[in-house]
Amino acid sequence: MTTAFSAQAADSSIQNESIYDLYVDRYFNSTVANDYNVNTKDHLAFAGGDFKGIMDKMDHIRDLGFSILSIGPVFSTESYDGKAILDFNEIEKHFGTADELEALIEKTHNQKMKLMIEFPLNNYSAQHTWASEEDKQDWIMSKDGVLKLDLENPEVQIELKDTIVAFATKYKIDGVKLSEIEGAPTEFINEMITALKEVRNPMYVIALEESDANFDVNYSEQRMVALRDAFKNTDYPSDVISSVESNDLLLIDNLVSERFTYHSALENMFPPTRIRAAIGTLLTLPGVPYMTYGTEIAMNGQVPEESHQIMNFRVDEELIEYIQDVNSIRNKSDALRSGDIEVLKNENGYAVYKRESEEETFIIVVNNTSATQRIDLSSEVVGEDKEVRGIFESDLIRTTDDGSYRIVIDREIVEVFQVTDRKGLNTAYIIAMGISYLLFILFLVIVWKKGKQRRRDDENKAK
Repeated sequence: MTTAFSAQAADSSIQNESIYDLYVDRYFNSTVANDYNVNTKDHLAFAGGDFKGIMDKMDHIRDLGFSILSIGPVFSTESYDGKAILDFNEIEKHFGTADELEALIEKTHNQKMKLMIEFPLNNYSAQHTWASEEDKQDWIMSKDGVLKLDLENPEVQIELKDTIVAFATKYKIDGVKLSEIEGAPTEFINEMITALKEVRNPMYVIALEESDANFDVNYSEQRMVALRDAFKNTDYPSDVISSVESNDLLLIDNLVSERFTYHSALENMFPPTRIRAAIGTLLTLPGVPYMTYGTEIAMNGQVPEESHQIMNFRVDEELIEYIQDVNSIRNKSDALRSGDIEVLKNENGYAVYKRESEEETFIIVVNNTSATQRIDLSSEVVGEDKEVRGIFESDLIRTTDDGSYRIVIDREIVEVFQVTDRKGLNTAYIIAMGISYLLFILFLVIVWKKGKQRRRDDENKAK
């Protein structure tokens, strides 16, 4: 079976990006000055993470290779995840000050990365400032526990649009993740997206909720589950690999779902190996890779109080280094980010696909099975007089007697093979080495003869 589709138009630059998503409070606590009523033993309380903490650990995110840092909501809030918003005009004091947020944005840009914040459209704290304003009572559908707005109300739409546009104008953010969009008319969301994109370029707008609006990426709950289920164990159906397109958001979990580690552990599998196979695949497929903080340390959890753990940076580096390596290749390769894809084989965890641009060609082999796999690729697929080199396992593959390229790969491995022109024998180098070898032999012969003559002369003098 061979499936092929073309890359998205070159002007859709979000496909050159990859996203690392976190909550400020759960990342790293750099200063105690903003630790108001912090309780790290209460999973629902603030834990102390702040903007300065993200700045302190910025090298970790940069070294992982992600180009967009998404940090959740940053407005005054009652909840550690930032969603029980109290006031859009204030920055949450647990996270830091407005100046510190600006410093975080500046440092992100200095690291050649972009910063994205989350903007919930609904379900705020019942103590939100709008709840007590007389002229806004027609906006409110419910105050029972949370403030639920009527997102079809034109005044609500104008206020929400103006609020996020003003924020994006004041703070030099590069993207917005809209959330709590249920009940929002598609036309209204599109107007908000258009208004945000007029603030600066690029300004990415995404959502991790399904919608017909003009978001920069397509999110699908079904696709996320399919990718998760394909890699939580070996030998599972992997049809989803053949269906992804260049504008799809690629992820195996998110901040409001169970952790991927939870599902792989239920299968009695070793989570780091499962994550390695999954992330290695996501970073070599078309689309926009998205990774939840803590995936690089196999963070576990079924519900938020378990899965929103404080990030632990004192862990084994093997999985982290693998993510760094694959992302490094992706960041340097137009073919892996925006090139065409041709799926050559895909069956129950064993997938082989070609990523290609005008300048380079890669063969990706995903062996997410329980056995060693082999595939023979014709010269029509690879090209004439080529060699195929494995980047991680350092295998060098040339044509067999029948003209095919035989690739053998161990189980539970994703390997990236680069296709290059066959170098052949370096005649000049061989001749130079041959001359050097002959000169060395001649030198040894001369030294031996001189030594022999010296011994004879010494013997004659002794007589």
